[in-house]
Amino acid sequence: MKRLILTLLIIPSLLASQEEINRNLGEFTKLSIYDGINVELIKSDENKVETSGENTRFVVVKNKNGSLKIRLNIQKRFSGDRTMVKLYYKNLYSFVAHEGANLFSKDTIKQADLKIKGHTGSRIDIPVELNSISITSTAGAKITLRGSATYLEASSATGSEINARNMIVMDGEISALSGSMADVRVETSLEATARIGGVINVHSKTERITEKVSLGGSVVYLY
Repeated sequence: MKRLILTLLIIPSLLASQEEINRNLGEFTKLSIYDGINVELIKSDENKVETSGENTRFVVVKNKNGSLKIRLNIQKRFSGDRTMVKLYYKNLYSFVAHEGANLFSKDTIKQADLKIKGHTGSRIDIPVELNSISITSTAGAKITLRGSATYLEASSATGSEINARNMIVMDGEISALSGSMADVRVETSLEATARIGGVINVHSKTERITEKVSLGGSVVYLY
């Protein structure tokens, strides 16, 4: 009898933690995510968010002046690895992932410009077709891109990684510092800066390359 009562008490709490919640949002063009949450980007004609999995009741979504932030409240900080968020968006030109958050898209992002930042062990995996893209990866973050861009500006530092070997780029400025790594495929012009143990791996022949290497950094040609 005691076991039955305990089971009846536990089941509602589990269902509540795994319920799906839909929320409509205002207009936004910037995104920041935190606390290990998993966020899928979905291009749409409306802005809304759907949350599912664990800790959905603790998901905090704030839109301030067009900058959307998705995180868990203080009771569940850094516990979002089993929390799933589907973000439907109309326009998005900048996104940042912090604190082990995971950001990905099945759809190719097609637009003029995009700015991406990954910090503190976060993961970003995005297919793109762009004119220009700016990427910053620090503190163990990993950013993976595929597709194409006319111009790439990328910076990795402090043990982080940028994997753009499957993104065809015409011109690029790439830097890898402090034990980080960047994999790129640039066809026309590449400025490569590798310092303090940073490594830049070049995966295609490039017409013109300028190297700046110091303090144990290296540029490696893998074609």
